[in-house]
Amino acid sequence: MSGGPEGTATPQLSDVTLTPPCPQVLSLGADVLPEYKLQAPRIHRWTILHYSPFKAVWDWLILLLVIYTAIFTPYSAAFLLSDSEEAQRHHCGYSCSPLNVVDLIVDIMFIIDILINFRTTYVNSNEEVVSHPAKIAIHYFKGWFLIDMVAAIPFDLLIFGSGSEEVTDATFALRGT
Repeated sequence: MSGGPEGTATPQLSDVTLTPPCPQVLSLGADVLPEYKLQAPRIHRWTILHYSPFKAVWDWLILLLVIYTAIFTPYSAAFLLSDSEEAQRHHCGYSCSPLNVVDLIVDIMFIIDILINFRTTYVNSNEEVVSHPAKIAIHYFKGWFLIDMVAAIPFDLLIFGSGSEEVTDATFALRGT
């Protein structure tokens, strides 16, 4: 260091240590993450953490299936259903068409999603992670369960399984064919 006017020391460039701002910005320490993610989770054996990588991937998969259903179901009802296809379905069963098999798989995935939601933790109003299975089930049952259940009902299987010509005729009457 060199002496400045009146005997004060002025810092030299070699005396100053600069800390890069990147580690502080990219840090996932206590200042960035919510409190519940920093706590060690105490959960039951088959309980899924709502912020786990598995749950994130599962939610994206369900979102893609919802988008598929929202686009393909109206398209299929408008353009792919015909009297000959209904006759073929009654002759060889539900698995004749690959699209019917895909729809069946989608329906099964939605039912599995309901089971997963009954076992997924949530954050309560006190910002605490709730991992007790009974509390999770009650919370899900009071919330999204009814909507998820109605959405997961495989109506096409129920209609096909009934084998009722009245239902089939009503379906085609609604379509206007």
